[in-house]
Amino acid sequence: MNTDKNEYFDFIEENNPVDLKQIINKYLKYWPAFVLSILISLFSAFVYLRYANVVYKSEAKVKLLNDKENSNFTLDVSKLFNKSTINLENEIALLKSVHLSEQVVKNLKLNVEYYYNSRVTSKQIFNPPFIVSYRDGASNLRSALNYTITVTASGYTVLDIATGESVEVKGYVSDKNIPHFPINIKPALGAVMAKNINKSFNVTLKTLHKTALELSDAFEVDAEGKDSDILSISLKGTNGPQSEAVINNLIYVYEADGITDKKEVSRRTINFVDDRFVYLRRELDSIESSKKNYKKNNKLSFIQEDAGSSILQKAAKEQTSFDIESQLLLADLLRNSIESQKAFELLPADIGIQNLIINQLVADYNTAVLSYQKFQTSAGNNNPSVQLLVTTLTNLRNNIINSVKGYKQQLRTTLVQSESAQKEAEGSFASLPEKEKVLRSIERQQNLKESLYLLLLQKREEASINLAVTIPNTKIIDYAITDIYPISPQKSKIVLIAFFIGFCIPFSILFTLFKLDNKIYTAADVENTNTVLPILAELPSLKDDKDTIMQNLEAFRTLANNTNFITPYTEDQLGKVLFVTSSIKGEGKTFVSYNLAAAYAHLDKKVIIIGADFRNPQLHKHLNNTTKESKGFSNYLHDGTIQWEDLLCSNGDAEFPFDILLSGIIPPNPTLLLSNQRFEQFIKQVKKAYDIIIFDTPPTLLVTDTLMISKYADTTLFVLRSGVTQKNLIAYSNKLHKDQKLVNMGYVVNDIDFSSGYGYSYNYGYGYGYGKDIKKETRLQKLKKKMF
Repeated sequence: MNTDKNEYFDFIEENNPVDLKQIINKYLKYWPAFVLSILISLFSAFVYLRYANVVYKSEAKVKLLNDKENSNFTLDVSKLFNKSTINLENEIALLKSVHLSEQVVKNLKLNVEYYYNSRVTSKQIFNPPFIVSYRDGASNLRSALNYTITVTASGYTVLDIATGESVEVKGYVSDKNIPHFPINIKPALGAVMAKNINKSFNVTLKTLHKTALELSDAFEVDAEGKDSDILSISLKGTNGPQSEAVINNLIYVYEADGITDKKEVSRRTINFVDDRFVYLRRELDSIESSKKNYKKNNKLSFIQEDAGSSILQKAAKEQTSFDIESQLLLADLLRNSIESQKAFELLPADIGIQNLIINQLVADYNTAVLSYQKFQTSAGNNNPSVQLLVTTLTNLRNNIINSVKGYKQQLRTTLVQSESAQKEAEGSFASLPEKEKVLRSIERQQNLKESLYLLLLQKREEASINLAVTIPNTKIIDYAITDIYPISPQKSKIVLIAFFIGFCIPFSILFTLFKLDNKIYTAADVENTNTVLPILAELPSLKDDKDTIMQNLEAFRTLANNTNFITPYTEDQLGKVLFVTSSIKGEGKTFVSYNLAAAYAHLDKKVIIIGADFRNPQLHKHLNNTTKESKGFSNYLHDGTIQWEDLLCSNGDAEFPFDILLSGIIPPNPTLLLSNQRFEQFIKQVKKAYDIIIFDTPPTLLVTDTLMISKYADTTLFVLRSGVTQKNLIAYSNKLHKDQKLVNMGYVVNDIDFSSGYGYSYNYGYGYGYGKDIKKETRLQKLKKKMF
């Protein structure tokens, strides 16, 4: 009889079809918990929506114009055919720069934040009744200051949150020194203070740099498309008009910054040309004087123009030489300008040098100088970006100088060739007077200086016009507009989430509870676990009312009839032996045995119930004037002189009587006693005397008493108790049937409460005497045990 009990607990549920209706009904029994949880969750959502900050998104759109799209005056028509050179990444970086954000913070005084202290919460406001400013200027503020200002009938009560120091201020205009408080306070409007008496406000003064950093991070600047020159500038905030003002001010600061850069280039060009005008005037005066003296000394008034192709050829060669010398002079001017700089300064842009490389280098140099001046002002000379710009400027400067040197060398070579060709042309004029040659040379120098003067004058006029009519390279498509609907909190989504959470909380608890619960409660639980053995009856829980008693009686009559169906038929007309057992203590096998005997008695059967559970006898509790020490079946098996008929008791029902043989005195070794030969003799005798013989046998899980005598049973009733029997014990009982250790088995599900939920858990110990009685617990009690 040594059975490995572990194999009985290798429980694997079969893949039975899911009964959706049963699952839903299992949860519907707890609908009040679902309703309460959903209501609490929805209430919490409404409270959150009531006091949460509503965030809106404000957005503006601007188009960046390139050189051919802006309206700046220029005489260079070649720009009309140039492709747009706008670098959107650079412009986005500029819009999000801390430099521009600092200007916005200064313009709108965003470094001062106001919060109204209501009874429930504190919310930021953007139209406070008073204005607070730092006395020494926001740029000198080194750390944040926090004050609580309460408006009183006579002035303010100012509390320093950091130190706890407070002061009473008389009057609503406080522009004088408040002891230990470096702030000034003045009303926003004249009559607004009377509406805010006894109201409290928190005021935070933050450093300019920190506020600019936060604002720079808050801006979102994105291109509208891959090939689009339109930028979208957006900002999220709780106050739409305030966000719109911030975005519009950023656009204004951005445009002003671009205009300032363009004007600075124009001013530098004008100054450069003015400096060169002084030199050219002096040169022209000298040439005019030389020409006048030469004509006077040589008594010349007018020289006839030469005729023929020789004159035209000579003039063409002279023009070529003239152009080359003009380029040489402009190159010298540019080289002298860059070599004379003591610091990095702007160079004149596009002064007439006919070399694209030099002109591009000058433009790159001017752009780098502007960036250097900006970063030097805000970051200092030791900043890595400034050092990198210094290196870039130095390289560009050297490249310009080297390019000018190369360009001059090229011009000189070309000039030598031109002069050689000119000399060949002049050979045809050998007959012309030497005086004409000298005069032509003087006039050439004069024309050269005049042309250069006119060219510089033209560039100066262009720079003056650009300075006067400079407009930004932006076109505002839409000023900042705030969306009608907030981006957070989204009411419908939050309500939906709250409803979902309210539903999921009890569902999760119940789901966990059901998963942790491994008990059977109804016949359906037994059928899902075992489909081989039949369920003979479902016995209701006993209650002290007439309906329950009648229901219980009908249930046991059903059990008796169903037991007859599975009990094998024999022709010997002997009584049928029924074993009533269970897997553990507390499943109600004695209760089932006694009431089954009563049911058979109501069917006019001669019945005897025998207490074969020697370890924990319970049958005596159903009779009056009997105890555990009352003699019974164990005494008969032990003492050969005792007749079992002398030990019988009656149930006390005169109409439907049946006999009872108590268990008797608890023996020291029940297993040895049951293996006594008198047991087999007893079976033969009672089968002749009774129609139905019911044995109340011990549980089968931890003792082998029942298994030893199971061969004498015609039918075995295996009792399961709702809320007590574990599902793995069903597999254990099925194993007993499969191994033929218990024959002709059928299940009896006991203690089913058809009117409410079922009980939970049990405590069992099965040794000699089994231990304490089992108490059913509620599901809540079981959940607490599992979780805590």
